[in-house]
Amino acid sequence: MKRLLLFAACDVAVWAITGIFATSEFYRRSIVIGGGSDWNEVLCVQLVTALNWALFTPLIVFLAERLPLRPPHRARNLLFVIAIVPPLAVIRAAWGSLMVNYGEGEPISAALLTLSLRIRTHRYIAILGAIFFLCYLVQAQREAARRERQRVRAQTLLARMGLEELRSRLQPQFAVRMLRHIGGVLREDPRAAETLIVTLGGMLRRSMGRCNGERVPLADELEHLDRCLDLCRAGGRLAVHARYVADDDVLACRVPAHALQPAIESVVLDLTSGSGGSVEVRCKRESADTHVDVCWNVAPDGAARSTTLRIRCEEGAAA
Repeated sequence: MKRLLLFAACDVAVWAITGIFATSEFYRRSIVIGGGSDWNEVLCVQLVTALNWALFTPLIVFLAERLPLRPPHRARNLLFVIAIVPPLAVIRAAWGSLMVNYGEGEPISAALLTLSLRIRTHRYIAILGAIFFLCYLVQAQREAARRERQRVRAQTLLARMGLEELRSRLQPQFAVRMLRHIGGVLREDPRAAETLIVTLGGMLRRSMGRCNGERVPLADELEHLDRCLDLCRAGGRLAVHARYVADDDVLACRVPAHALQPAIESVVLDLTSGSGGSVEVRCKRESADTHVDVCWNVAPDGAARSTTLRIRCEEGAAA
């Protein structure tokens, strides 16, 4: 209802302004040719004509909405519009003559009807064509705005997916646990804590900077694990021992980025929940896969935990 009222107000306003402009043009022309006309009489006639067009315009808009110039029926609808414009112009011209007779309180005049059809049909065809053109122009703008909204929604969805991906890479529990550990170091050695914060920031940036599908050497992933263990050792609050068993050809294999992240998080969270422990990582190739066995013991109770990751890898030389 709100849109309908807005359309009706705009329709009447546009045609009223058009009627006032036509009045000024007709009045000025009559002065130039020396005839002179009564302004009020000319204004009344032009406003009645304009308001008749305001009544006729919703029909044109309705037809334009039902005959859109978009695939797959663009050519068919265009031909149909071209075919119905002349009859609509005839109807509008006949309606105008009837309104003149009605306004003057006279019976319908066949002579006035014929005259109106002869002198107005051609011009009304042009006006109707202009109205259809404007309707289609507005439709095109709406389509463009709709496509833009869809593009923005798609970009927003991609951005949200990217944020979710970033959140998954930030490992909030891991980051919070490391910050708590650094907070404990801060009370004892502020300078060392400052270095640890910089190191942790670099590690998190590394996690966010890697794209899904990116492949890195397995040695790079193991180095990331070792740096996390260095953070656990910082300040001497936790005793952490690590041992790595892997051949050079295995270390050179390229694996998906963050392939060891689940194991790294589990190890760090367990070690920092106690008083440290030991970690052993064994890597071996089996056909096109790399098996990574991560075993760790948590002090002081010595609870043993382990996980095995089977990672599809590529030869380092082929990457």
